[in-house]
Amino acid sequence: MRTLTGVSGVESYLFEPGDLVRLVRDEGGSVNTARAGDWGLVTKVHPCGALDLKLAGYSRTKDSLLTRAVAVPCGRVEPCDRQGMPLRRGFAAVWDTRRPR
Repeated sequence: MRTLTGVSGVESYLFEPGDLVRLVRDEGGSVNTARAGDWGLVTKVHPCGALDLKLAGYSRTKDSLLTRAVAVPCGRVEPCDRQGMPLRRGFAAVWDTRRPR
């Protein structure tokens, strides 16, 4: 994962296969399968920037019906650790001053 900082200090992420991410918003579309708070491993990055996520064995049990989420837009995820907690960086990590999402 690479982090890019914009002009106003907003961080953007370039995810790679093997990164751990969690959904901050429900998956869009008519069939809403992945929910905010689900987290897992990035298995594929599409050319448009969408991600395929493996949820089974992470936020879902290994024998769950929904084992992965396909083509999730990057704007719906954030990086997380091995327990599914969001990663915090810099000043916001020290003083817990990050704006609520």
